[in-house]
Amino acid sequence: MDGERQQGMSLIEVLLAMLVLGLGVFAAAAAQVRALQATDSALHSTQAAYLQHGEREQARINAGPGR
Repeated sequence: MDGERQQGMSLIEVLLAMLVLGLGVFAAAAAQVRALQATDSALHSTQAAYLQHGEREQARINAGPGR
C-alpha cells in the first residue's frame, strides 16, 4: 500500500476549494452592492443638478429682459 498513488482530491482539498470559491462570490456580491449604491448616489446628484438648473432658468425667464 505504501507504493500506491492516491488519486482524486481529499475532503480537505474540496472544502478548501469551496471556501475560496465562496469568498470570491461573496466579494463579487459586495462589489456589486457598492456599485449599485454609487449608481443611486449619482442618479440623485444628477436629478438635483437638473432641478437646480430648471429653477435658475425659471428665475431668469421671470426676471425678463428689462429687469
